[in-house]
Amino acid sequence: MEILKVTREEVPGKVGIIPIGSVEQHGPHLPMGTDSLIAEWVARQVERRNEKEVLLFPTIYYGCSLEHNGFPYVGISYVTMINYLVDLLNATKDSGIKSIIIINGHGGNRSVLDIVARQINFTSSSFKVYVFNINSDEELGLPGPDLHAGSVETSRIKAIDKDLVKDEKIDEIKDFSYKEGVFSTLTVKEANQYGVIGNGIVVDAEKGIMSLIEVVNKVEELLKKIIS
Repeated sequence: MEILKVTREEVPGKVGIIPIGSVEQHGPHLPMGTDSLIAEWVARQVERRNEKEVLLFPTIYYGCSLEHNGFPYVGISYVTMINYLVDLLNATKDSGIKSIIIINGHGGNRSVLDIVARQINFTSSSFKVYVFNINSDEELGLPGPDLHAGSVETSRIKAIDKDLVKDEKIDEIKDFSYKEGVFSTLTVKEANQYGVIGNGIVVDAEKGIMSLIEVVNKVEELLKKIIS
């Protein structure tokens, strides 16, 4: 069930699912909302399979994207996100929801989400927060590693909505090499002028949907452990 569409009597005892991503450049060929679109798709599939146990929250589209300075992005600071999510989760706890699974589609959110989960979990005896990070460096028989906007993310978006991938723009990427230190001491733009961190791009929608379904299955396994 979607939390926006239920009455207050239907809230207590459910497991909430919050998809979170980012609005940031993903090379010349992918939409700004790639991370959010993937996290939202996964969350919706989990909700459809388990609608009696789950409350699907609206997607949090804005994330921590400072590593994309120099390229277009819309995001918030790490401190702002921590405070926002802690407040949100404390209110959720008080509403009677059993636990929360945060489905995260953006690597830049991971350190923040770890802190947020620790803050809630170590101060609450029953309500717990579980963070599920969607990886984009899986082995799919595609060129890797795919750290940002490479084969895996492109194939997943192709599977979700083929019209969102600008196939002709992939040919404009002439250099897939990137400098060491990206995501830690270097921005994406400093590491690769095209904003892609990977080892080439091969688009395969069939492998994209297979990988998405595998992610859904893994989240569902976590859900079943929570409600058992």
